[in-house]
Amino acid sequence: MAPRVRPVDDGSVMPEVQQAFADAERRGAPNPMLLRILARHPAALSSFYDGWRAVFYGGVVDHRLKELMCVRMARLRSCGY
Repeated sequence: MAPRVRPVDDGSVMPEVQQAFADAERRGAPNPMLLRILARHPAALSSFYDGWRAVFYGGVVDHRLKELMCVRMARLRSCGY
C-alpha cells in the first residue's frame, strides 16, 4: 500500500536528517518510511527520533530483550512485524 502522506526526498533534507534515515536503514528500526514522512515536519521527526533512540537503544534493559518484546507484542496482535 502506498503511503497516504508523501515522504520527503533524501536530497531535500539536512545532513542530520539524512543520517537518521541511514541509521534507521542500517538498524532496521524505526521504520525508515515513518522517518521520511515525519521529516515533513522536522520538529516532529526530532522529537520522535530522539525519544526512540533514548528508549529503544538506551536504558537499562538489554536491546535484545526489547526486540523480543516487540516481536511478542506483534505476534499477540497478529501484526506482521
